[in-house]
This record gives sequence, C-alpha cells and structure tokens, in this order.
Amino acid sequence: MLARLPRLRRRALVTATVTDAAGGSHSLGELDFLDLTRRAGLPAPTRQQVRYDPAGRRRYLDAYFAPWRVHVEIDGGQHLDPAHAWADMRRQNSLWIEGDRVLRFPAWALRARPDEVVAQLRAALRAAGWPG
Repeated sequence: MLARLPRLRRRALVTATVTDAAGGSHSLGELDFLDLTRRAGLPAPTRQQVRYDPAGRRRYLDAYFAPWRVHVEIDGGQHLDPAHAWADMRRQNSLWIEGDRVLRFPAWALRARPDEVVAQLRAALRAAGWPG
C-alpha cells in the first residue's frame, strides 16, 4: 500500500507504525510502550500473548517478556470502569498464582512519566533474572 504513495510525508513514521500495528499492537498506548522499550534498550516483548483463563476463555496480554515471565498491561481509560477493573484484577491474580509477574501502567504514564515506566520495567526484568 505504501508503495502506491511515493511522496508520502513522514514515510518512516508511517511505515514504523504500520509495522508495529501489524506485529500485534492493538492501541496507541501499546505502540508507545513498544517505542519506549526500544529506546531504553530493553528486550522486545511478545505482543498480544494468548493465554487461557481458568474458565478456558482465550485472553490476550498486551506485552510478555517470556524468558522472565513478566507481563505488562497498558491501561486506557476504559480500565477504570469497575467491571473492567475487576476483570483485569482476576486476570492479574490468575497470572500471579501461576508464578508470573505483572506490571500495569496507565497509557498516559508512557508519555508523561517514561523514565518511571522504564525504571520499573527494568527492575522487574532484573528481579526475574534478566542480565541487562
């Protein structure tokens, strides 16, 4: 598709965004998170990791650092709804029971507090055995 637009402004940005979206990002917050991990020199996560909840339902986790069993969830405003928040908590508790670590960040923090997000993610990965 991009080949049809030889004079596309900001081609590199558009190409990177399309590539990231095709690679599994489902929201702008997830794209921001991926960019943040790249700039920080952190390992690349698997995006939209499929997991099954205790009832056997298919669930998707935003980012998963599989070798260290660290999950990251990027929460937009819809996660403040009580029913949505409760579903998030149940999924997080299930992952914890299975032995994984889960970090949650509001989407705004990726832009407003990127250093704090990176510091917490780096600390979690190191605590889980990442040598970086």
